[in-house]
Order: sequence, then structure tokens, then C-alpha cells
Amino acid sequence: MQITFPSFSAKQVGIVAGLLVLAAALAGPQVIRAQRSGPPPVAQVGPGSPLPVYVVNEPSPALPDGFVPGTTWKFTTWTVPSTLTFSARVERTSGGWAFLTLQSEAPAKTRWYYVPQMPGAWEQQ
Repeated sequence: MQITFPSFSAKQVGIVAGLLVLAAALAGPQVIRAQRSGPPPVAQVGPGSPLPVYVVNEPSPALPDGFVPGTTWKFTTWTVPSTLTFSARVERTSGGWAFLTLQSEAPAKTRWYYVPQMPGAWEQQ
């Protein structure tokens, strides 16, 4: 019994070498792209922070009765971890949106808020 070794052409050797290089590249370690910045900061709850607003698909948004420009309202929310209470003066309204000036801020800032979906209760002052 005689052992014979197959002979390969240069083209076949090139193809096999290319396949081995490709397999090594695919099976090799991959670069891991991790988040480079730190964790997000802890949310600050207070009258200077943006208020929580939850918007869902519901029929026509409505403001509380009497919620008109020039009136002052007290808002109390029960968001976790604590409650938040502030007074606001209504400057303008549009649909369910109200342009409110918060009375508790040192320099009063006026912002738009979507009143119908704010988790809390409004009381006219």
C-alpha cells in the first residue's frame, strides 16, 4: 500500500489560504462598543424642574372650569417619591395647553404645560 499526497494548484492554495484568513477574522475577538458616559443623573423634583406630563390618546383635552388668563391656581401632585405643590398664574391658554407663571420660583419663569394629563389636582385660589 502506497501513500499518495494530493497535489494542489497555486489557485487552490490561494483560495484555501483566503478562506482560512476570512474564518480567522470572523472568529476573532470583536471590538466591544460600551457606553462611555456615566449613568444619567438622578431626577430632581421641585418647582424649578419640568413637571411630569403624561399624554395619551383621549378625546378633546379640557382645562378645569374657570382656568382662564389672569386666574391663580394651586397644583398638588402625588408623584413618587414625594408630593409637589405650587401656585401658578394663568397667562394664556390654547386647547389643553396653558402658559403658566409659577409663583414659587425666585425669578418667575413662564412655561407651557399640558394641563389635562398632569397627574394631580388643581384648585383655584
